[in-house]
Amino acid sequence: MDLDNWTKTIAERRWPILPDTLSELRDACARHSDLINFTDLANLCLSDPFLLLDLFRVVGNSRALQRNESIPAVEQTLLLMGLEAVVTRFNRVEALEICDGKLDADVYEAVGDWMARSRVAALIVKEWLSIMGDVKVEDCFVSALLYNMPACIYMLQRNQLPDRPLLQEMSEAFSADYGQILQAFVKHMPLPVGFNTLLGPGAPNKRRQLLKLAIATANSLDHGVERSTWLVGVDTAAKMINCMPEMAYNAVVHAVLNVAKRPHVVGYTFPARSLLLLPSNGKGPEMKKAAALSGEDQLANAIRESIRFLANDLKFERVLYFHYEHDQHALKLRYQVGVDADSPLRRLQVELEPGSFFGVFTSKPQSFHAPADVRQQLSRRYEDEFFQHVGDYEFALMTLFGGHRLSGVFYVDNARTGRVIDDSTYHRFKDLVTRLAQH
Repeated sequence: MDLDNWTKTIAERRWPILPDTLSELRDACARHSDLINFTDLANLCLSDPFLLLDLFRVVGNSRALQRNESIPAVEQTLLLMGLEAVVTRFNRVEALEICDGKLDADVYEAVGDWMARSRVAALIVKEWLSIMGDVKVEDCFVSALLYNMPACIYMLQRNQLPDRPLLQEMSEAFSADYGQILQAFVKHMPLPVGFNTLLGPGAPNKRRQLLKLAIATANSLDHGVERSTWLVGVDTAAKMINCMPEMAYNAVVHAVLNVAKRPHVVGYTFPARSLLLLPSNGKGPEMKKAAALSGEDQLANAIRESIRFLANDLKFERVLYFHYEHDQHALKLRYQVGVDADSPLRRLQVELEPGSFFGVFTSKPQSFHAPADVRQQLSRRYEDEFFQHVGDYEFALMTLFGGHRLSGVFYVDNARTGRVIDDSTYHRFKDLVTRLAQH
């Protein structure tokens, strides 16, 4: 089969999108023009790779994009097209539906599965880049979403399941590696040439490598721990973004659960099922060896490592860990980053008296985010000495429990610049301490 002829052939027709996506899309476009939200439309495009493909084909021939070799943001693309053009185009898209002899149920499910893998890969690379501190993630996100599209169209066109691993079968059918298939796909659809910058051959860099590791991880979820290269890939990503392997692995878990929670098609639940059913031959993955900590020294090492991560990777300007002193029934500062040498916080003993803020807060495992206005309310409501010394900054707290026993409290803020703690950073803070509690 000739690759150029095939990609030209599939580029001559418009490909359908998932039925659930189409239903939401029609609801969104049926509103009065003043009520149509481009952000909602962009999120719909990012939830269904076929709809994203349909959108990017509109701007694929843009000379500006070809010259800059860039990938436009989805919402920006919609805005540049204009409301009337967007509604007109989206009103003409059709649904992907099972039809005897044209699209069998098993092929429909397999296509959904491979679209789900693309979604999982996109969420993985987004999280890995975020851990690394890279805020520019959408180009990698959409590249991951479109990576499996030639394979999905290949299955749809033939209406049969592959006899061998899908990407391998395509490579053999076209006598070309999958990277070359992607290049031809980008060229003839056409899509913005910036996709070749990330997915095609070229000088390696961290973002390209993380993107390809995320795609490989998502596409081979059904192999998992039985395939050493799968774990090596996750471990390699952890080293590249300078985080614990467990954190890189948990990004995979969170991604598959995120996709499964909002299944536009039943195949979106398949990656989660694959992950849950991974055989292990009685052995856990290598990266889990350090998970079962025992003894105070090991816990202290884990806490110190967590504090380094909070300061270096999440960029909190002040990180405090208050250890629970059982005999005094009080909290005392044990580890810190960003606390001045003469600060009273270094010597402060936080009493856990009934009715005090920390007396209530440490009564159970929980977290708390206090923006500036909430911080002011707390200082008025509670007269804890802690609030007199910590300053008028937005902060976040979380208790650390070992079983049912309080170990201590983590406190983070940005006391130097007063920078707000966004939801994403707060959730990553909670996730870190939660995993630490599971050791």
